[in-house]
Amino acid sequence: MTNESDPIAAVADARCLALTTFKRDGTAVTTPIWFNVLGGTLVVTTPRTAWKVKRVANNPRVTFATCTQRGKVTGPVFGGRARVLPDAELGPVMAAKRRRYRSARFIQLLPGNSDQVAIGITPDA
Repeated sequence: MTNESDPIAAVADARCLALTTFKRDGTAVTTPIWFNVLGGTLVVTTPRTAWKVKRVANNPRVTFATCTQRGKVTGPVFGGRARVLPDAELGPVMAAKRRRYRSARFIQLLPGNSDQVAIGITPDA
């Protein structure tokens, strides 16, 4: 059963999130992404050069919802704030990702996927 009053509980069992970040002009960009919950925060990883990293740095406002691997939203949409985490916090986030998603171990070996950053997402109160 999904608890829509607690965004973390509502998405915790899903395999994928539709993460929406916003360009400087306000245009929404939605990306399906793997995630984990660590310490009451949603965490995702992405290549350091990904545009979503730049968008989060410019505008921390995000929305997120459960989705399919192809990005079809399957649950309620929640708002939140995102921030690029310090490099020192990347290790535990990557370890959690490898534990939850077996194929993440192989995907990280592909060219361009080795230089990752972690993004922490705190749901709106």
